[in-house]
Amino acid sequence: PGYQIDNDPFFVQFSCIGKTITIDDDAYKLLSALKRRPSDSFTKVILRHVNRPADTGGELLEAMEKLPPPDVDLAMLKRIERERGKRSGGRK
Repeated sequence: PGYQIDNDPFFVQFSCIGKTITIDDDAYKLLSALKRRPSDSFTKVILRHVNRPADTGGELLEAMEKLPPPDVDLAMLKRIERERGKRSGGRK
């Protein structure tokens, strides 16, 4: 009874708090080269390539289960399977 709905648009901004680090040019070039797509952040690159060493087999298994599936060229994989065991170039 006395409540009203405000139909005026509003603006909400969320920001991700991060840390600033300093790296040399070689490290920057390496991180840039490891990006899979332009939208990859350096955070994604670092988390994808830097892992804390596992202390136990269980920790290693947990870490491996969290990894994304590998990027595989399925056409190339099928070609390799199809040609497995064949000699390249044949005997002369």
